[in-house]
Amino acid sequence: MDITSVTVGLPVTDLEASCLWYGAVFERVEPDLEPTEGVAEYEVGGIWIQLLEDPDADDNPVIVRFGVDDVAAQHQRIAALGIDVGPIECVDGAVDWFDARDPDGNVLSLYSLADESGHGSGGRDSDAGRSV
Repeated sequence: MDITSVTVGLPVTDLEASCLWYGAVFERVEPDLEPTEGVAEYEVGGIWIQLLEDPDADDNPVIVRFGVDDVAAQHQRIAALGIDVGPIECVDGAVDWFDARDPDGNVLSLYSLADESGHGSGGRDSDAGRSV
């Protein structure tokens, strides 16, 4: 089997509110595609995030994780949008990460892998945004 693309479907109760939330997080004015009523899609990092309007969305939250170069900078940027973000957590020698929940409780998790020295982008030299 040759996989040619990946789409992750996220159930949302209010498509318009979710597009505003994801648009702000992904720094997009509008979705990349709206193939049918009740569906909006964003192409990010080589995959498609597909928002699907579903009145029961808050009963089935989903977790989507994205790798970024500087998790501390993204933590600060997303928090500045007024979005409630969790603390930056650290798994020594592996990864720094944080979670944010969309309006329906789906978890958007951003992470940075540790560098050659075993430090993630939250860094031992800088505790900016780090939870202690």
